[in-house]
Formats: sequence, C-alpha cells, structure tokens
Amino acid sequence: MNNFVIGLKRFFTNKNVVTIILFIVILVALYIGYTSSIKKETNPVNMPVAARAINPETRITSEDVTYKNIPGSMISENAIRSSAFILGKYTNINVTIPQGSLFYNEWLVEQEDIPGNWIEQLDYEAGELGYYLSVDINSTLGNSVLPNSYIDIYMRAYDENSTVMFGKLMKNVKVLVVHDASGNNVFKNSEQVGTPSKIGFAVNQDMYILLKKAEFLNLQLVVAPRGYTVPTEDYIIVASSTLRDYIDAQTITAEEDVINPPVTDDNETTEKDKADNTAKEEVVE
Repeated sequence: MNNFVIGLKRFFTNKNVVTIILFIVILVALYIGYTSSIKKETNPVNMPVAARAINPETRITSEDVTYKNIPGSMISENAIRSSAFILGKYTNINVTIPQGSLFYNEWLVEQEDIPGNWIEQLDYEAGELGYYLSVDINSTLGNSVLPNSYIDIYMRAYDENSTVMFGKLMKNVKVLVVHDASGNNVFKNSEQVGTPSKIGFAVNQDMYILLKKAEFLNLQLVVAPRGYTVPTEDYIIVASSTLRDYIDAQTITAEEDVINPPVTDDNETTEKDKADNTAKEEVVE
C-alpha cells in the first residue's frame, strides 16, 4: 500500500505528467464551451412571427400571430419573444411587417401613439379640426411644451420691403399630444422622454385654414408656452390681424384643395359652429 501511495505521489509530481493532465483539462473545457455555444446558437427557439403581411397602422390580433422555431443566432435582443407583448398593439406609421417576420419593439405602438389617430382618440369641441404642426427640440424650448398645456403660436414673414415681420398669430391653444419622429408619445416614458417632432391641437375652421395657408407658403411658425416672452431681436412687431391679412393676400390664387380642411361626419362644421368657435378663439389683435 505504501509503495502504491509513493508511486502515485511520484506520478503526480512529475512535471511532464502534470503538463499533460492540464492540457487535457483545458481541451475538455474548450470543447464543452464550444459545443455549448454552438448549441445555444443553433438550437431553435419558439418565437412569435407574423402569420401574414401586416400593413402600417394595423391593430394586431391573434390571427396575425403564429409561432415558429427560429435559430438562436437569428434572434436579436429587440425581438419580441411573447405574443402577450404584441396582441392589441398597432404597427407603427410606415411599418409593414412581412409574413413570417419576427416582431420588434420599435415596430409596434399603442393606438394613441399613432400619428393621425390622436384626432379620433381625443376629445375636442364640435366644429373644431385637428392640426399636426412640425416642431423640434429647439422650437419647443427644450421640450417644455407638454400635452394639456397651452401655447401661443408666433409667425415670421417678410413684408413688401423685405423686412422681417413678427407677431403672435394665435394664443391659448391647447396641446393635445406631442409625438416624436416615429409617432410615439414623447412623454409616455417619464424616465426617458423622447425628442419632439410634431404637436397636435385643435382649432376652429377659420384658424385651421389659416394654418394650412401658412404651411402652403412655408412660413415659419414658432410655438411657445403660454406667457413665455419670445425674443423679438430686430423684427418689426405686428398684430395678428396684420399677419392674417398677409397670409390671405399671399394665397388668393392658391388651389383650394391645398388649403381646405378635410370634412368628416364627426367634425363637419356648420355655420353656427363656425360662428361660435370664432367667438371663442382668442387671437391677438
């Protein structure tokens, strides 16, 4: 027995033997790690995929989703792994999901975050029309324009002497929604506020047409929280009536279909509605 222990001790104290054993252990470890990695990459994962092609701004139902085994190497981190996070949501604006495709977080939004649908989802006065105005982080004063807050809308334009006119076109306009470039609600996630691209609000038909004319003329509109003093620099300050007259004069020959508002059953404007809302609209004179 002693001879066996002595022999075993000599065996493990032999440098060549120890080197061989370590080499074998390393090879085994590498083999196990490699095969585990390959298995993880190639083993199929049961993932939700589109059962058919899904168009933009479409509500996703159970008929749109099926499951398919997908190799792990083909699944990115932003792929959605459960239909529970898909059903009931909508495809984002300009997003078409091909049949058989995985679903990704950036492709799906809640209904209220789809540009255009906010008009149907939010309440505003009968006879008013929803308007979607382009903005950015600077024109919203560092994202300080919030939903349900009130803004003033300023306008810059050149008079007949090429001098810059500046004035408040509208005031006390209620903001209904603020969207980013993908149509998502900028303030949906309080921990990670998005970058504003569009704000939505509602105005009466006269004001809607005025804004569409300004858009047609590519005039610069500036929004500011109610009561905020906008720097006027070296501009000529004019009344809103002057700005409205300027817009009307520049669009006398404009095509009607460019500046006319869409007519819907829900927001069809009657003469009475128009008169009532004109009286309610606060415009600086």
